Amino acid sequence: MGLRVEITYPPKYYKEQIAKAKKAGDMKKVNELQKALVQREKEINKQESMDRNAKANNASLKANSPMGGADAPKPRAKPKITKPKMPMPKKKPEMMYGGMANNKKHMYSAGGSVTANLGLAALKKQRPDVVAKMMKGKE
Repeated sequence: MGLRVEITYPPKYYKEQIAKAKKAGDMKKVNELQKALVQREKEINKQESMDRNAKANNASLKANSPMGGADAPKPRAKPKITKPKMPMPKKKPEMMYGGMANNKKHMYSAGGSVTANLGLAALKKQRPDVVAKMMKGKE
């Protein structure tokens, strides 16, 4: 579980070690060192590529900075901020006029209409015989 330390050498070191191994005739070590050299060169190229991208990004950020630059965008006009209007208080719903019946005004909250039902007078117009029977019992 300890720390893993990785030592990286410059390509020059690997080339010197390869030359020494060739002189000694150790081809196995030469192949290992050549693989390590190729790997190290890939790492260096990757790092250089990342550095170039970082510089390019940094340059574009500077260009777009508020301090200006070659490609700096022009400042836009700020939109006007208006205060929201306070809503008007709602009125209490009023009773609606429903009509007149029996000489009285009738008001309804949901509207509607009133028809005059005069009771016995209306019934007398339609069915006088029924009203006559009713009156007989009361007299």
